[in-house]
Amino acid sequence: MRVLLGEISSYKAIVIARYINERYPSVELLAYDNNSLVCSIHSIYVKQCVYIPYTSIDEYVVKLSECVREKQIDVFIPVHSDFIGHILQRKELFGTSLDYLGKYADYIQLHEKDQLMQLARSLKIRVPNDYKSIDAAELPFVLKPTNLSSAKGVKYYRNKEEKNSISSIPTGMICQEYISGKGCGYEVYCQNGKILSEYGHIRLAEWPVSGGSSVLRTGYIHHDMRPIAEKILQEVQWTGFVMFEFKLTDDNQLVLIETNPRIWGSINQALQNDCPLFAAILGEPTKLSYREDRRTCLMPQVWLSLLCYMCKGNVNVLRDYMKHYKNTYSDVNIWHDPKGVLSMLIRKIV
Repeated sequence: MRVLLGEISSYKAIVIARYINERYPSVELLAYDNNSLVCSIHSIYVKQCVYIPYTSIDEYVVKLSECVREKQIDVFIPVHSDFIGHILQRKELFGTSLDYLGKYADYIQLHEKDQLMQLARSLKIRVPNDYKSIDAAELPFVLKPTNLSSAKGVKYYRNKEEKNSISSIPTGMICQEYISGKGCGYEVYCQNGKILSEYGHIRLAEWPVSGGSSVLRTGYIHHDMRPIAEKILQEVQWTGFVMFEFKLTDDNQLVLIETNPRIWGSINQALQNDCPLFAAILGEPTKLSYREDRRTCLMPQVWLSLLCYMCKGNVNVLRDYMKHYKNTYSDVNIWHDPKGVLSMLIRKIV
């Protein structure tokens, strides 16, 4: 089986490359990237990286499909969240290599926050309140892009001065109630809405700490996670990966914040704890003697996060991190995969 994975300068792709390399030794793993330098300096977990230059999104999708055909790829695994929708819109270009993913129309129902919120409310699932105007918004509140992930473009308004700095809701944004609590996620691979593999995690640290992406996590399951996910998936009948993002309130209730119908940033947490997310696509993985209940983190962001928590007077996060240090594994390890780390830096600066 030949698998194409990318962009390989993404830490998500490197995490998956390592997992496939360890668990599927018979898979021939190829990678691609739109940075030519990365194709010379890439993760040790792939032997070949194909350079696919980016000029426009339409041309990029066509070039990716041509690469899939020329390299005789059986399974194509794109990880860049900004490109997934465009790729699914032209899924027919990729032959059978994307058969493990569903229809674009189903993807959009989960991806677009306003559509998801409407669906969730119709199913009696608790979600943040929507505000139709800034005047109607009660502090604290949040402005979010309807179609971006990983806290991109999210802005928090906590006091009157911040609220007075904006007069209307920008186009392409939604205004929502801010939900206080811990971030947690329930991630699955499903086919036609049926869950085939599952894992749950809770955030221990974020970067930025004001409400960014997960940089330190551990396993966690709430009894309402699967029932909520099944309600939505029965309606949407999605085939593919999806992560349900929740806030866990102080009274132990889940509030659905968004869903990510794609490979998510904290996927390493599930993979490091033997969740067979790729079993339906690549077959059953080779079993390894992993220690149970591994934690995972994203370097070096986790150190920046811990420092910021300390500056805010919260030393408990650092104390907890040090207590579990020996059982915490970096998404990309500089000692094991220095070229992978370098490719991530190149992605940021070039």
